[in-house]
Amino acid sequence: MKKLLFLLLAGFLLSCSEDSEKFCIDGTCYNVLSRGNSYRPAAVDILFVIDNSGSMVGEQHQLADSFQKFASVLEQRFQDYHIAIVTTGMQSGGCPACGGAIEMSCIKDENGRFQDTRGINLGTIDDPVFEFDPADPSCRVVSANNKDCFYDQSTGKGTVLVGVNGCGYERGLAALKTALSENLLSDWNKDFLRDDALLAVVVISDEEDCGEVGDVSEGLAGIGGNICYFASKGVGPEAETSFLDDPNQKPYQLTPVEEYRDFLMELKNNRPGMVKFTTIVGLSDPTDPSSTTIEYEFNSSRNRWEIMNACATPDCEGNYCAANPAPRYIEMAQLFGIGINGYVDTICQSDFSFSMECLANFMACQQRFELGSPVLNSQTAELSFNNELIPRYSCSTAAQLTSCQGPQDSSCSDGPCVATWTYDDSADSPTITFADHFKPCELVLEGDIEIVVVEK
Repeated sequence: MKKLLFLLLAGFLLSCSEDSEKFCIDGTCYNVLSRGNSYRPAAVDILFVIDNSGSMVGEQHQLADSFQKFASVLEQRFQDYHIAIVTTGMQSGGCPACGGAIEMSCIKDENGRFQDTRGINLGTIDDPVFEFDPADPSCRVVSANNKDCFYDQSTGKGTVLVGVNGCGYERGLAALKTALSENLLSDWNKDFLRDDALLAVVVISDEEDCGEVGDVSEGLAGIGGNICYFASKGVGPEAETSFLDDPNQKPYQLTPVEEYRDFLMELKNNRPGMVKFTTIVGLSDPTDPSSTTIEYEFNSSRNRWEIMNACATPDCEGNYCAANPAPRYIEMAQLFGIGINGYVDTICQSDFSFSMECLANFMACQQRFELGSPVLNSQTAELSFNNELIPRYSCSTAAQLTSCQGPQDSSCSDGPCVATWTYDDSADSPTITFADHFKPCELVLEGDIEIVVVEK
């Protein structure tokens, strides 16, 4: 058996031609078919955008309970991390500032500001009673040194418990954009974003995004927050494109998702691999996020149209067991490339531990890489990862990469002979996906990653 050891030595690439379409390794030159680039940062800045509307009690508790597992993966995978939390609340006519009768049940100063008040639920999931400690500015940015700010198991308190009296017009994309705006980053949200760190956004919501304040009219009788879904889909339940009784006569449309993608990329000077967008939301089919769509049903007992649930949490009993579809958050992840720099998971689960562990691993090491151009004949192509040729087939062992001849090869002692990498051009951009037993980012702790598809 031939065992391929990964040297990844600087200068291993040998040049035998000035032709930019030639790629030479160990004295052998190949024709370049396609290239892909990414970057492996040593640090990560993670912004959680947490829905604080009335149905999110259980999900906030699940986030709290799964945080230790999430943080332990971060501490293994990165040299250091920053974590901050904002809610989906943006102050507007239909979403006044916290105060009055609900003073003790909601967080003040949302609007993209990092949360610095530890919350606790003294009630139950179905009948929550939230209280909040006085603000602690040192909790706005969480690191390994103060991670009890996010959640302290001994006290049951944490900034992750943001309450459930938030705005019914959830605006997660507007909140993240506001949170990372220059005005807040230089003031309230300072000391979070670092130039050399990966920026990861995690949106957790059981509702759809409602765009920017002003995109829709709020407080309309008989429609309420459902107007966000009409505007997201572009049409209401009776095929109308605007609400006839809307005094503002606003059309059903929201700020394009692309604007938020472009904003995040510009924060990192459009460097590949430096931004990841992840979301845990209502999915109709977790294996096919794009199948999640907004559908309506008429509730005759209430004499109104309602949004059909995207999913329901298995074995859940109580008032908050279902989630609505969230196509805009899914679209955002798709723009970053699901499996590349985008990640989607379902919120309809009773334990977030596995999802949060997967999320942390995804932030640290992607298995899928986007290529700049399609490969006409991928069956005869070879692949270089940071100047090291990767065998097309290898024994599925995690200890080292051992090349083999294909599925019919029985020489592997520690596992079957499987494809080390696969090529896919079915999506908008062609991609290379590595098998689970090949961990590219474990070989590159920090720095550039280059994928080159070649042929002799």
